[in-house]
Amino acid sequence: MSPKTQSSRKKPPLVIDIFCHHLSKSIGPWMAKENYYGDDKELPYPHQNADPEVRLRLMDKYGVQVQALSQTTPVLLGFNAEDAAEICRISNDANYALCKTYPDRFVNICIMSLLEVKSAVEELDRSINELDCRGVTIATNQKGKGLDSPDYFPFYEKVAEHDLPILLHPTHWEDYPLVDMEKGWRMMHLFGWPFDTTQAVWRLIFGGVIDRFPALKIVTHHLGAMIPYFARRVEQNFNKFLKDKVPRHISEYWKNFYGDTALDGTASAYLCGYDFFGPDRMIFGTDYPFGPEAGEDFIRSNLQGVKEMKIPQRDKKKILGENAKKLLKIELKTVSVTVSVSEENREE
Repeated sequence: MSPKTQSSRKKPPLVIDIFCHHLSKSIGPWMAKENYYGDDKELPYPHQNADPEVRLRLMDKYGVQVQALSQTTPVLLGFNAEDAAEICRISNDANYALCKTYPDRFVNICIMSLLEVKSAVEELDRSINELDCRGVTIATNQKGKGLDSPDYFPFYEKVAEHDLPILLHPTHWEDYPLVDMEKGWRMMHLFGWPFDTTQAVWRLIFGGVIDRFPALKIVTHHLGAMIPYFARRVEQNFNKFLKDKVPRHISEYWKNFYGDTALDGTASAYLCGYDFFGPDRMIFGTDYPFGPEAGEDFIRSNLQGVKEMKIPQRDKKKILGENAKKLLKIELKTVSVTVSVSEENREE
């Protein structure tokens, strides 16, 4: 290839996956103690996700320069506060080990259990000071306790002080048997989780958390869950019934919230999220390593979903990488990745 041809070749866009998971080997013995994660359990996962070479090959194949590694919060299901805190520490250490070995390819999103707030604040301090924490992930409810509880204010205060984004990850809620995983044909996972993200956002707004900590930046999994689809329904009900419950109009609170693209390839849903969040608060995320083909399907389908949207190229660049780069304060060196011809053509 001539120098002229090389210089004229289109540079692939920056791609950062803000919402992918790392279930390390060190967490395996803990997962074996409960009935949620693992082979032949509710939520199986590919064990090879713990192999960095497997990750890097997939990242290079699809042109993903950086993964923001987080633990998935439902791994804490069934554990008491002390054990949950230990799982968080192990997970955060495992993430950091990978980030330290491959500093240009991974950044650390640290998981926190709020079942014991003092412990969570201590782990947050440790993560900031020792583990190069770029954000935190918490479950959308804490064993049925809402995220608007004043008990959590010291945690939010420190998160806001250090300008760290909060990644909300949905989890089980056990109050409604018709949405049971087994008897409800996986309804909890499919529909209960997005509902729980929605209620968490609602309580953060109407419970006064956003007004008390207006600098908080909150990333919602699955592109805002129910809220973008029901945006006008939300606004109409707010105008009629809820205007006196918060000091500002509901539309002013949305600026604190972002949505990741982990929608598994449903084409129209990306545009719904884009209409709601706009190009500056929509962020590429895959939910890897979950999904078919040991997670590869979710990388491919979510990339395709973004790249095939009929929106300006500059907006696609923001969604694919620039927004996450800014939010996570990532300083990138040159990363050489190989993108297949078919993937490159999708950028056109």
